[in-house]
Amino acid sequence: MYTALFYVQALLQLALLWWLLRIRRATGAAACTVLLIPQLGLVYDNLVVAAGAALGVGQTLAALSWPRFWIHWLFGSWLIIVSGSIARLAGFAWARTRLAMGSWCVLTVAMMFLELPQFWRSTLQPVCELGLVRYSTAVSADKFCVAGETAVHSQFPVAPIVTCLVVIVVGAALAARRRFVWMLVGGLLMFVTATPLLMNLRLDNFGEVLLAAGCIWAIDRFAKSDRFAKSPVVR
Repeated sequence: MYTALFYVQALLQLALLWWLLRIRRATGAAACTVLLIPQLGLVYDNLVVAAGAALGVGQTLAALSWPRFWIHWLFGSWLIIVSGSIARLAGFAWARTRLAMGSWCVLTVAMMFLELPQFWRSTLQPVCELGLVRYSTAVSADKFCVAGETAVHSQFPVAPIVTCLVVIVVGAALAARRRFVWMLVGGLLMFVTATPLLMNLRLDNFGEVLLAAGCIWAIDRFAKSDRFAKSPVVR
């Protein structure tokens, strides 16, 4: 069931990537360009996890798994810049200043540097759970795949949490001032599905679908030239 779920999630992320490309073609919005690599990474991430049971534990699956983490470490926090761009497109005066956009960029770079040490500190461990076979940087004793594995604890995900909170804050502003709730809903559901209680159900990847959908929908809502031309500046 979970293998099928991850294939479905890959298809959903691919559909969102197609939507993003259509918005970019129609509007040329910079937020679309920034989001392309992270969105492509989410398609790849779900496909590799879905294919894990067929590939089995070994060098092939491990090699395919490394890019999943590289993309998250390097590009996951780019949603901060995307959130700032969405706020600009939505007409918020405070988001249209150079200081505001500079702050989004500085925070994004800071989160990237925070994740950078994982490139040489992290190792991949085989994980077997819910019919899935995947590689991760952490594994608990109840999810061992092969004899001789040792438990490895995960690090506190500072960068993903900060990124999700930025999406939620901007989404809340859109809900309050522009009556657009879906970016906020996507951010909140991503946050909930990544909590320890629901992490055991492996719903965090579905949370990523909802998060991406909320952000892309927001870009579509505010980036199209005819809508943008009519949107007033909101303070």
